[in-house]
Amino acid sequence: MTPSQASRVPKTDPERCAGECYRRDSYGRAIARACKKAGVLLWSPNRLRHNAATELRKRFGLEAARTVLGHTEADTTLFYAEVDWDTARRVIGAVG
Repeated sequence: MTPSQASRVPKTDPERCAGECYRRDSYGRAIARACKKAGVLLWSPNRLRHNAATELRKRFGLEAARTVLGHTEADTTLFYAEVDWDTARRVIGAVG
């Protein structure tokens, strides 16, 4: 904490109070507020999971992605991990 922050007088009736840590819902709201303030498209923290699932599937296969994400069914992983269209194009190009 900076000295100027340490010397601040707390508000008597704050609009919202800080917690010990971000909760799942508060984290999402903080990102939404930041997106709005920055003037960019709304972004969701769940996109991180989708992105990781897609990358894991692309590099290591569906079973590895399923295991890392903790899914018992591959169908759940298929929901998170997008299809690797680059590999599909290479395969089609190779086989004609």
